[in-house]
Amino acid sequence: MMLTREAYTVGWLCALPLSELVAAKKMLDEEHDSLNLPTEDENTYAYGSINRHNVVIACMPPGQPGKVSAARLVQPLSQSFPNMKIHLFVGIGGGVPRTLDPKDPEKEIYLGDVVVGWPDETGAPGVVQWDLIERQGKEVDRQRLLSTLDKPDRRLLVALGYLMANHAGRWRHFSKHLEKLSDLEDFANPGIEKDKLYSPTYHHIDGVMCENCDPEQVIGRGSRKNPGQPNFHQGTILSGDSVMRHALERDELSRKYFNAICFEMEAAGVLDQKHCLVIRGISDYSDGHKNGSWQYYAAATAAAFAREFLYTIQGNTVQELPQIAETALVGASRS
Repeated sequence: MMLTREAYTVGWLCALPLSELVAAKKMLDEEHDSLNLPTEDENTYAYGSINRHNVVIACMPPGQPGKVSAARLVQPLSQSFPNMKIHLFVGIGGGVPRTLDPKDPEKEIYLGDVVVGWPDETGAPGVVQWDLIERQGKEVDRQRLLSTLDKPDRRLLVALGYLMANHAGRWRHFSKHLEKLSDLEDFANPGIEKDKLYSPTYHHIDGVMCENCDPEQVIGRGSRKNPGQPNFHQGTILSGDSVMRHALERDELSRKYFNAICFEMEAAGVLDQKHCLVIRGISDYSDGHKNGSWQYYAAATAAAFAREFLYTIQGNTVQELPQIAETALVGASRS
């Protein structure tokens, strides 16, 4: 089936072809034929539908993460697809543990959990772009706040509220969405025994999978009601130009910027949009112990959450949203 470019209202954006893009395409209910695009649009898209929402999936080139690549991915979308209403930025991110509240393990962040850029503090932004100021060569002197993304549009938040309420139960819908990747072994849950959070003052010892790290430095955490099942969290996401690999710096930046609960590298490319949701599956703890063992599963949980969001928000609600091309023009005229 081939639709017109005007028929597509949802843009699904991702950064990693082998994990995030694969997971995104598996979430489609139906695939559509490719379309002819304007010559100035250098992106390659996958087309399909989810719960009768027509979706365009776009992915960054291999090995080119970051906000600049994200901006180049997003800019042509509103021109090639003039009725685009929502952008979902879906992929992996590094979590910020909430170990200060060990009495409630449901609020703790574990690998495979999903974080949405949706502040749980009054007046906090959904996404913060931060960066490092370098002085004297490679020495990092201090951090700086560059810009923020306000909380998403109220109509998106209403749908998120319903989704969260549904998941106060038994995860029935989410599990079904996640099952769409069950035939791909790489996207399976690695197992809770491989989810290890080390003390923030303990540095990684040489070894790909922390096989040489001291097990005495692993932080003990309480058990959840449904071990091995991912939880959803709302909070501020920090977006920067570099991968966060230092636990102490992670915690310092989190405290400084609205108790942020996730780090990633691409969302800053869409900071001028209110009709964008940033959805991140937690693949590591933003420390020196990160490895790729949870990347595929984290991409899967983020994609399943995005799919469930599209099964929660109604088609008429999406149609009532202003076109992203129009809102971008309004924003440009005010700047």
